[in-house]
Amino acid sequence: DEEAERRAMEEAAEAEAAAREEPEMKTVTVDYPKDFDPLAGAAASVAPLPKQHQQKPEGAPTPAKKEDVVFEGTTEELQKLVIESPVPVLLDVYADWCGPCKQLTPALEQICVNAGGMLRLVKINTDQQRQISGALEVKSLPTVFGVKDGKILNSFQGLPRDEGMVRDFLMGLMVPGQKFNPPVSSEDEERYKDLSGKLLKLAAGASFSFSARERLENHVTKLLDELVATIGGETGMAVADDSARVLRSLMANIINNPFEEKFRRVKLDNKVIAAKVAQHQPCLSILKSIGFAPDGDSAMAVAKGKKVVNIAPFVVGRGCIDKWIDRNRYQIAAEGRKRRDEAERVRLAEEAANNMEDESEEEEESEEEESTSCVIKLRLEGKKKVHDIEMDAEDTLFMLLDRLPFPVEDGETVQFTCAARRLIVKSTEDDKMSKTLSELRLMPAASIVAKIGEGKA
Repeated sequence: DEEAERRAMEEAAEAEAAAREEPEMKTVTVDYPKDFDPLAGAAASVAPLPKQHQQKPEGAPTPAKKEDVVFEGTTEELQKLVIESPVPVLLDVYADWCGPCKQLTPALEQICVNAGGMLRLVKINTDQQRQISGALEVKSLPTVFGVKDGKILNSFQGLPRDEGMVRDFLMGLMVPGQKFNPPVSSEDEERYKDLSGKLLKLAAGASFSFSARERLENHVTKLLDELVATIGGETGMAVADDSARVLRSLMANIINNPFEEKFRRVKLDNKVIAAKVAQHQPCLSILKSIGFAPDGDSAMAVAKGKKVVNIAPFVVGRGCIDKWIDRNRYQIAAEGRKRRDEAERVRLAEEAANNMEDESEEEEESEEEESTSCVIKLRLEGKKKVHDIEMDAEDTLFMLLDRLPFPVEDGETVQFTCAARRLIVKSTEDDKMSKTLSELRLMPAASIVAKIGEGKA
């Protein structure tokens, strides 16, 4: 175990060193100038003008360096280049053998350069990145997708018919509040939503290395086992199962809603979270291992302020919890039954105590009334229905036996129980059965449970 931990730490150190050596991706951030034209200067890539006639359009941003805004995309870099891009993205799916692609791609590159960092181009070679073109359901080349904040908003196929079409597409993608012209249909919106989900899952999975996945799985499994040990007792596994399922639900909310920031904040003072997560340190450690960090005194958050979250660690964490639950399912089920039985015993005891108090109060109030009439509230053991039987103070239990509202076989023993009077009388006890209700202190009302089947008299 120590050797494995040492190797894991060395791998993490190497990855960190490699990340420091990798040149940081540059993005020039500028405000959209008034009357911004996304095609300004783009035509120069197709038909260069003589230098003396090339002028920078008034109000246009300073052109960016090509290497800062034009990238060759791979599955491993989708998360960084496209999903988490701080600016809108043109996702250009092309092939080296495609003639129209060779015409369109240079123009898109020039557009992104002239946009001064407000737009980036990510080129996808479909022959080399079939996973990406498959996830995007590309059927013809070239196909260009407009992506913003990790979501696909629109697309077009083939060469644009004119500059106006490209201008309308870019304005809808880049300018806040500007709609696409023509508008995106509701059917296409649903299709783009589905494609965005597929692209997001592909990007997240490819960005999370196998070694990182394995380390996270081992860590979460270890913490779940620690949770059981921390809780202890005969039902520790069942209690830990409740906490694990709450954690799983929190992860599933983020996986299913990666663009919704509200699901990325966990309130530790929430009644359920406080009882099943916040009070257990292993649960808090699991949240930290998948990216959560303290957010104030009573909350934790992940990817705060970001438009979209990388769902990879949450997918791994959820899968790890599912495996842990499945591996321990028999013990969880057995301890769950113990918990339910114990809860039922407690409930019945409380119910019996409450009933005795109610009966005592009822009978104390009734004793204050001077009357020879008596009401026996009779219930057959195991049944809920209560029968009110009106009797006289001088009536005996033998007379009550004759008036039972349920069948009794000849010679069958009947037992009368009054919890409030601590009275238990069997029909075979002639001396007690002969006493009046007044003598037995059952006046003016009493609750009695009758039990039939104690054997033949």
